[in-house]
Amino acid sequence: MERFYQKNKRKSLVAFLLFFTALSFAGSNQLSAANHFITVWQGQNGQNHMNFMVVSAILEKLPLSVDDELAVFSGTKCVGAAKLTKAINPADKSTFLNFSASQDDGSGNGFTENDIIIFKIWDNKNQKEIVAKSVVYRNDISSWLASGKFSASATSVVEITHNTELSQTIKFVKGNNLFSTYLIPTNPDVSVVFKSLCDSKLLVKLQDEVGNTLSYSSTTGWINKIGSVQKTEGYLVNVSAACTLQVNGQMISLPLDIPLKAGWNFISFPSTTAVNAMTVVQSLIDQNKLVKVQDELGNSIENLKRYGGWKNSIGNFNPGKAYKISVSSSCVLTIK
Repeated sequence: MERFYQKNKRKSLVAFLLFFTALSFAGSNQLSAANHFITVWQGQNGQNHMNFMVVSAILEKLPLSVDDELAVFSGTKCVGAAKLTKAINPADKSTFLNFSASQDDGSGNGFTENDIIIFKIWDNKNQKEIVAKSVVYRNDISSWLASGKFSASATSVVEITHNTELSQTIKFVKGNNLFSTYLIPTNPDVSVVFKSLCDSKLLVKLQDEVGNTLSYSSTTGWINKIGSVQKTEGYLVNVSAACTLQVNGQMISLPLDIPLKAGWNFISFPSTTAVNAMTVVQSLIDQNKLVKVQDELGNSIENLKRYGGWKNSIGNFNPGKAYKISVSSSCVLTIK
């Protein structure tokens, strides 16, 4: 996760946090009677507390809002919880969320030492409980605990992120296919994205627009010369039989600018719905930059001039597909 402050702010932040710890986590976003999460030690002071400070909390790429809640669980037991009275702003130390968890005294009323810490989010707007997928434990100060496990009297400073992972299923026919996805894969390495097809021996070769490949060698196995799936790019996929590929990840944000070089380009179509192909490339026609578009079947958009002008034999651009575009000079195509 991206750092929330720059180096020139590090000293002042660390000084504040030391002062903050000495004041036993005093602040405006404090432990409160959370409406959704109920701790197993509600109504008691608890004992052998572990302290938490949340300095960033992101849900679906947006900061948590007022009345959202955060909680820590030891197994199935909620052992600490807090409710936001203001959104957490990493640049404003007064908004950090501070709360404590209580240790079990033997009656099941708190955390178990060395249990894995589970963070949960209550999304108040959507009335939904979520297990946080990413928790970064800061270690700027040596006394901060970054193990991700409960420990009595310890302090952990964390950044929390949760973005829902989506899935896209893409169908391939035997032979050549032009592929793209509307997701940023969780692991974008092409050898990971296409692992299921590699393992099943269905993938023959994957190629990008400049000829780099993911291909198999009998001596070294699969060799990845492409790197990672790029959100602006299309890829040529050759498979030995009809099959499907499932891609998991986060949605690509639109509009998306796709840079084009003079000549042929493989472009992605990161939309969840079909769109008239002529509409997608109209801006290039208006700029007098478009030469030709082709889909994987060879259908085209091209200017027939006196025989009918620009003609669209492709129909729609469709999710999961990529397209070949030839332009007369460098330009940008915006997918909306």
